[in-house]
Amino acid sequence: MTPYYEQDGITIYHGDCREVLPGLADASVDMVFTDPPYPKAFAHCWDALTLAAPVLKPGGSLFTFCGHYQVPHVIATLSKVYRWHWLCTVPNDGARPRMWGFHVEACFKPVLWFTNGWPMTWPAHNKCISDELSVEPGAWAGAVLHKWGQGQVRTPLIYGLDPGGIVLDPFCGSGTTLRTAKDMGNRAIGIEIEERYCEIAAKRLAQQVLPL
Repeated sequence: MTPYYEQDGITIYHGDCREVLPGLADASVDMVFTDPPYPKAFAHCWDALTLAAPVLKPGGSLFTFCGHYQVPHVIATLSKVYRWHWLCTVPNDGARPRMWGFHVEACFKPVLWFTNGWPMTWPAHNKCISDELSVEPGAWAGAVLHKWGQGQVRTPLIYGLDPGGIVLDPFCGSGTTLRTAKDMGNRAIGIEIEERYCEIAAKRLAQQVLPL
């Protein structure tokens, strides 16, 4: 496979992750961190994430955003190949969207944490992380560059990756996960099906590294 972008330890592949992931079996990544699209038409994305298991190192962590209503389906689907670990949350930055079909105001976004078997590998073995994964101040660029974009969430990468570790995002969109990894001195692999977002991600990665 020919990468769409490859520089400074960051690689982007343009294509459907269901077709790209089988070709990355030798990549041996340390973590998967991703944010698939939420609409019901994209429910197949969770099946696609099971294809990342051969790429993720034994004991490595997978973090995925999902919609509140999707939590049971995502847990059931990913538990076929991964080990359920924890429910984390990302605050909605003061927003409280009303989910009228459920009669709920949503104050956070769920982030589901799985591991690729047990025991898990966690470099910061003597540290606990908060399960409230806050977005860094001023780090909401991804939320305006993609219709489903999120802000930079660094905590899992800070504690779950060794220096130079590799994070994989099979639905990388405008490249927020890749940009975060680069800012932290890690390596990353992203897959994106829409070329326009590959281009946006490549441009973000070409910018100067932000200070930590």
